[in-house]
Amino acid sequence: MQRKYWLAFWLAAVLLLFFGNGQLLVTDSVESNYALTAKEMVLSNDWLSPQIYGHYWYDKPIMFYWLTALAFKIFGFTEFAARFFPALFGLAGLGLVCYGGYRLYDEKVGFFSGVLLLSSIEFFLISKSIITDAVLFCFFSASLLFFYLGYKENKAVFWYLMYASAGLAVLTKGPIGVLLPGLIITLFLLWQRDWRVLRRCKFFSGVLLCTVIAVPWYAAMYSLHGSDFINTFFGVHNFLRATVSEHPRDNVWYYYLLVNILALFPWSALVPMCLWRRYRQQQPLEEQKKFLLLWAAAVFCFFQCVATKYITYTYPLLFPMSIFLAQELVKEHKPFLTRSYMLFVGIVLAALLGAAFWADKAGILNCEHLFVLPLSLIGGMLLYIFLQSRCGKVLALAGLCICFYLSLIYGVAISLSEERSAKGLGELLANTSNTKAGVYGAYPTSAVFYSGKVLVKLLPAERMSTYRPQGLSWNSKNVMPFADLDAENYSVVIVKNNSLNRFLQNNHKNWLIDACSGKWLLLRQLS
Repeated sequence: MQRKYWLAFWLAAVLLLFFGNGQLLVTDSVESNYALTAKEMVLSNDWLSPQIYGHYWYDKPIMFYWLTALAFKIFGFTEFAARFFPALFGLAGLGLVCYGGYRLYDEKVGFFSGVLLLSSIEFFLISKSIITDAVLFCFFSASLLFFYLGYKENKAVFWYLMYASAGLAVLTKGPIGVLLPGLIITLFLLWQRDWRVLRRCKFFSGVLLCTVIAVPWYAAMYSLHGSDFINTFFGVHNFLRATVSEHPRDNVWYYYLLVNILALFPWSALVPMCLWRRYRQQQPLEEQKKFLLLWAAAVFCFFQCVATKYITYTYPLLFPMSIFLAQELVKEHKPFLTRSYMLFVGIVLAALLGAAFWADKAGILNCEHLFVLPLSLIGGMLLYIFLQSRCGKVLALAGLCICFYLSLIYGVAISLSEERSAKGLGELLANTSNTKAGVYGAYPTSAVFYSGKVLVKLLPAERMSTYRPQGLSWNSKNVMPFADLDAENYSVVIVKNNSLNRFLQNNHKNWLIDACSGKWLLLRQLS
């Protein structure tokens, strides 16, 4: 590949992953939990035990909190800082997939592997989100990629990189960081009927390296917090998550099928097309493709069997599928991107555009710059026409999608983050003399992040016993301060405007609407 293609690729990647990150607010409730925990890590100077609301918090391992806290130390408590390492690890994931395609096939496959991943919807979304998945994606993918390179080339450096990556994955997400790669490797060796690799994979020294990286933090946490850490982290956030659904409405067999059709868009329809063409032409699977397809299928099937389902759980399968599809596109003389395929892409993009305008009209979004979406599609189509004859349909389609994603940031994502964040409320609270306020209804963690104030969730007396964290249950996630609505007396209470009437019915004191910020009302008690 010519250097100009690589330069354009990395410029597009940096632009897409960092553009608008300083304007995308910290949203509730997932992003704000990570951001607040990292902020408290910096303020408390306790870099070992994660805390939120002043209480120890055993939701995730330490790696992502360390990274986010480090960004806060460098850039301050800003939105750009909170999103810095997800974007940086997005770039690292791109570099890794390009390297993987290059080592498994050649430079051209490596380049197109990166192009396919960069232009996929889920990669774009996760690399701009304050969640662990961009970091896990890198370490999880690295452990499996370096396994295969070690398997093929038997170089010690690849084996040790595999074990080190697995250890870092465990520090990022927990036991799944080593168990799922271990399962995939085992299934691959069963398929290959090749167990001799166990004699040359540096097993004992490699496991020692993985242990030295992963175990000390867990050991220190157990030493400091004992059974509370074990029961909450391993019991609730690993065992319970795997066996009891946190969101029963998502327990449908087609959940991950729909997720991955969108996740790998605009390339998702290529998967059945490539597999069908191989079957019809009776093409045998070479070893690399066996490993890549097994990797993707194992991730999909494993999380299909896990009780709790999240959109991001199957994200790691984008890595092997990007390499698989890139090699298919490079080697296949008969093009996959036919007019029918481009019609499919056009229908999906039109549906996304229509959904954005419908949400704005219905009041779900309040986007002042929604007009940039159709303009970006027009510009993207002109770019597609320009690039198609010069660089081919794959790069042309990737360019069109990247244009659309950039317009989504400016036209939708920034406004959506304002809708889902309580930054305005946090700034309002920061300018008051009150150090503590009550909250009735939805709890805005982002307001705590932006204000530094203590917000206490107020509950009716009959809900107190069922809300309190207890045993192996999802109530263990209720770690914010909470109190009896009638027993506690707060001079300032925060409610959403749609919860005001319910609050006044449950609390018979006299209240004045003192200020408002978007959908949030700040009530002050009249004496």
